[in-house]
Amino acid sequence: MPRVKPIVNRDDVSPEHYALFDELAALRGRISGPSTIVLWSPGLARPWNEISEYLHRQSIVEPQHAELAVCATARERDCGYIWNAHVPLARKAGVPVATLDAVRDRRPVSGLYEPEADVILYVRQLIQDNRVESEIFERLLATHGPQWLVELTVWIGRYQALAGILNGFEVTQAAPAEALPMVPRPRVPRAEVRAPQPTPRVTPITRREQLTEPNRAIFDAVTEGRGGIRGPFGTLLHSPLLCRRHLDVGTYLRFKSRLEPAARELAIVAAAREKDCPYVWAAHAPAARKAGVSEPAIRAVRDHDDLGALPEVERDIAGYVRQLSRTNAVAQDLFDRLQARHGVPWLVELTCLAGHYGIVASILNAFEVAPAADAEPLPLASDKKGT
Repeated sequence: MPRVKPIVNRDDVSPEHYALFDELAALRGRISGPSTIVLWSPGLARPWNEISEYLHRQSIVEPQHAELAVCATARERDCGYIWNAHVPLARKAGVPVATLDAVRDRRPVSGLYEPEADVILYVRQLIQDNRVESEIFERLLATHGPQWLVELTVWIGRYQALAGILNGFEVTQAAPAEALPMVPRPRVPRAEVRAPQPTPRVTPITRREQLTEPNRAIFDAVTEGRGGIRGPFGTLLHSPLLCRRHLDVGTYLRFKSRLEPAARELAIVAAAREKDCPYVWAAHAPAARKAGVSEPAIRAVRDHDDLGALPEVERDIAGYVRQLSRTNAVAQDLFDRLQARHGVPWLVELTCLAGHYGIVASILNAFEVAPAADAEPLPLASDKKGT
């Protein structure tokens, strides 16, 4: 049973949000899955949903590859809801049963059709190691091109974010047709996390003239208030329409969210730490200090230290992001404290914020976008001490 009341009926929202409810319900005939939770934040619900609409209706990633990536992501995030919803779609798209069985059971990909094996390895490496081996990346890039690979990466990041909502709020199906068994990961020592390469794997789009005329307005929207193209946007602009929708979600979460600046920036640096993303860390650790996050909290997050000595407010925010990332679940007492202190819409936005920066980190990590040489460093190591 979900931890909060799912929004499934028009009367579950206030009258000023009826039009939004009707609009979202009309897309698939009803409100279901993560949308039943995200609608607790009506201002976020439309831009958040627009990313899914792009992926499912306009993405150039073929359904066979997209659905396989979604199923592999569901497996990595132990999300039975997504697994149950997408395994039938994967089969319909042509993914062989043997391939899905290998994903479900966490088996090696040896013997699988190489294009399918590459997608599975891309998902596994990106989620488990926060990096992608050059051989896999270059093979997919050479076969499909930059836009396709950007969109595949967002498929993976997006469904990690949706799994965070479903797992965090415990949205499940009573009798799933496609049950996802609990299968422990093979015990393999985690490799030392390497720093990003000094040069991005794909030439970033940083000049307006690199885009066709119809897409230059998107370039202008990204540069407004930034003075240029930075961070994930040089990569995301290889898929301009998807970049625009990503920008809209980020704009809401950073400037319109219920989260106070200190809570927001602490959650972002916690996500950066869990994703081993030096770029996000360098951009947001100074912003966290400026917003009032304590230096002990920043150090504890950075160093994987125990959070127990921190003030409860900081401990719980960092702990929520950490638990969701490491265990694909959140302890009931932690969930209850955050809900009691901040309310359901705030907690929904915290979960979506962590998921959004998971997408950002996935793009930066996969495409090897490094911060400036003099930026605040993020130590990269395999050891995860605190919980």
